[in-house]
Amino acid sequence: MRTKVQLWFGTAVFLSGLCLPAAETVVAEKEPVTEAPKPASLEFSIYDGRILPWPKPDAAKTEALAKELRAQLPADKFIFLTVGPWVIGTDLDESEARSFAASTIAVYAARIQKQLFTKAARKEPVKVFLFKDENSYTAWNVKLFKDRPSTPYGYFSREKRAMVMNIGTGGGTLLHEMTHAMAEADFPEIPAWLNEGLGSLFEASMDRNGRVAGFTNWRLDGLKRDLADGSEVHYHDLLRMSDQEFYGGRSGSNYASARYLMQYLQDHEKLEEFYARVRDGKDASAEASLITVFGGQKTIAQIETEVYAWVKKLKRR
Repeated sequence: MRTKVQLWFGTAVFLSGLCLPAAETVVAEKEPVTEAPKPASLEFSIYDGRILPWPKPDAAKTEALAKELRAQLPADKFIFLTVGPWVIGTDLDESEARSFAASTIAVYAARIQKQLFTKAARKEPVKVFLFKDENSYTAWNVKLFKDRPSTPYGYFSREKRAMVMNIGTGGGTLLHEMTHAMAEADFPEIPAWLNEGLGSLFEASMDRNGRVAGFTNWRLDGLKRDLADGSEVHYHDLLRMSDQEFYGGRSGSNYASARYLMQYLQDHEKLEEFYARVRDGKDASAEASLITVFGGQKTIAQIETEVYAWVKKLKRR
């Protein structure tokens, strides 16, 4: 259930009662650094030669979060970086940390921001704990928050204004949670089915002609099982689902259904239009928005049939 202090769990979900392995996350190699043009506005910051799409966060708030991080994490074991609104503390070695910052954040998260979240870029700074592996992630969660994390991968907490990540699971896990943080600024009331559908789309992603594109991942297996036994989630229900229902007993099936609807929209060049229509309340319902982006000539049941027929032909990358 998502509340104002909701933890949005990343790639740790259950499909058909079985906890599957982490997503096969792929983030393309770092792009060569080229000299960036001067920014159009001093409101925008630069990292590693790239103009970032996030307004420069409030200096006092950023410094306050940086101080919190330095108080929580020992300087002899952690390094600290700031990239746009992301205030990072990590026990990765410096070269790895800067590689994640320059590629996963300054390229991939930045592109997702520009592709989808066009109404309001995230300005509020957020702490990012990047722990190098599962042992570090678990131990530091217990030490800092007095609790073992309920997901081995990572989560975003509004209450802590922080992302807490096991970066050993890959850059896609980080992109999943950053998608939630960016969506929070652009669409504060975003429903869970859309929020998690988008986060899950980008947890396994690659460069496609200068854009971030999700590709098939481990969630496909569970969705195909649901389709085989006739227990698939119907779009008439998914697009009306409350957050409590989405995160309920069939959360794995809900994640998979939402995720592959997002990929279908992406692959048919309708994702940005659909997201914007839902965000801006252009139609009477999300169901009406889905019908609209497909030309208004198909029913929701017909769209579902087409998407699931496409899903059945997909193969794991």
